[in-house]
Amino acid sequence: MAFRLLSGDLEGIHGRVVEVEVDLIPALSSFVISGLPGKGIREARERIRSAIENSGYRYPDRHRIVVNLAPAAWEKDGSVFDLPIALSILAASGQVDADLFGGWAALGELALDGRVRPVPGCLGIISQLRRSCADAVVVPARNRSVARAVGGMKIEGAASLRQALEVIRGESRGSGAVTEEITSAEDRRDRADLSDVRGHARARRALEIAATGEHPMLMIGPPGCGKSFLARRLGGLLPPLDREQQIEVTHIQEVCGSGCEQLVTHRPFRAPHHSVSWAGLIGGGSPPNPGEVTRAHHGVLFLDEFPEIARRSLEALREPMEEGSVTISRSGSSRTFPCRFLIIAAMNPCPCGHAGDAGPRRCCCSGAALAAYSARISGPMLDRFDIRISIEPISGRQLLEEPLTVPESSAEVARRVVEARQRALDRGQLVPNRDLQWRDRSRWAPLSEPVTRLLIEAQNQGELSTRGLTRLMRLGRTIADLRASEAIERVDLLEAMSLRSGSGPASRAVSLANQR
Repeated sequence: MAFRLLSGDLEGIHGRVVEVEVDLIPALSSFVISGLPGKGIREARERIRSAIENSGYRYPDRHRIVVNLAPAAWEKDGSVFDLPIALSILAASGQVDADLFGGWAALGELALDGRVRPVPGCLGIISQLRRSCADAVVVPARNRSVARAVGGMKIEGAASLRQALEVIRGESRGSGAVTEEITSAEDRRDRADLSDVRGHARARRALEIAATGEHPMLMIGPPGCGKSFLARRLGGLLPPLDREQQIEVTHIQEVCGSGCEQLVTHRPFRAPHHSVSWAGLIGGGSPPNPGEVTRAHHGVLFLDEFPEIARRSLEALREPMEEGSVTISRSGSSRTFPCRFLIIAAMNPCPCGHAGDAGPRRCCCSGAALAAYSARISGPMLDRFDIRISIEPISGRQLLEEPLTVPESSAEVARRVVEARQRALDRGQLVPNRDLQWRDRSRWAPLSEPVTRLLIEAQNQGELSTRGLTRLMRLGRTIADLRASEAIERVDLLEAMSLRSGSGPASRAVSLANQR
């Protein structure tokens, strides 16, 4: 008798529904799986046999067991089908009433003793099952807390094959107690705080503006001046994730193997080493897998030693920064991954790190070395950074002596960021300021005549590209929001220009190298 049970797997990071069909044919004992199974699925036959027998059930030895994973045209792999195949075999062999499985779906990996192990990608799979005809799903106990975030259907956890059957029969409520979610305040308790920063008033202001409008930011400064220290405090200034964003971030971390057992409530912070490959940064492989830009979705991507990253990898960042998604195409497949992240990069002004330093540690780089170093970052890539500031070293007195006033904490600055973003929402704006569209400028960028003349003059002098003009206006919009102003004033654009062009010895050294 043939039996069918719904399950699912992943295509990239997106779930898809798969129907598990099992038929028992009286014949010599054999186990056949069709439907383009990968190696992980083909090896399931031994896991399933041991799990069934060690759970106290009878494995149908005198039958040819035929398993089909439909649609048969999709390539499939992984261990997610272990549990649904085992349940289907028990139902097809008459050991379990097949009528009990109506409306149920299942997913999970089986251990040899019958335990159900967690599987990656539960959120994406269950979201697709909810859109199909499934009314309830049994998942591994350790996946249950995360899976319940989907809502809209009955979700039960099972720690073993036997318990999964008890859940479906209604004899057990399942296992896997729901873990309480950590609040945003608790998430930030042990995270880097802005109150640790001494001096760097201009950089603190730039971080606040970057967090408010999610503007890409590039910091230029000598080694040890605090660039990485500042960058690691940017995540604490961003607003908490909403429910939908929490589910997306948790799902991506699940797929990437982080093993989440509860919903992620804090924004991710990714800081890959500068030796990261193109595939590691953007995504790749065959079939394509997500890279660091996707792991940083709804969070911060920090790229230290920016010019040391391979040129090919840096240029590949252009599309993700603009579009918020990246499509990886291979001969056998093409997959699109979300990657709406806030990028912050850091670099030295020259190979030795001391260009523009008037102190005892003078730059020893030649003009050719300076030009070659700055040329590692192309003009189009540099133009995509709304904020480019110079970070100067602080004095020993600033570092060691207690400040006259207590530095603002991340929580205090984050409150202003939330208030500024609320003003954007009140305008009917559903995207951060960095994504504002030119066609809607009459709503978000009302300009007075003096402000318009300032912009025209700046572009006529060759200081701004067309893209740069739009980005400058978006940056001015963010500064105006922080001032609680409806219109973008001249003072907002002047500050935006200073942030976009940079200032200080380090930035001047890079500009000089570019001119050479």
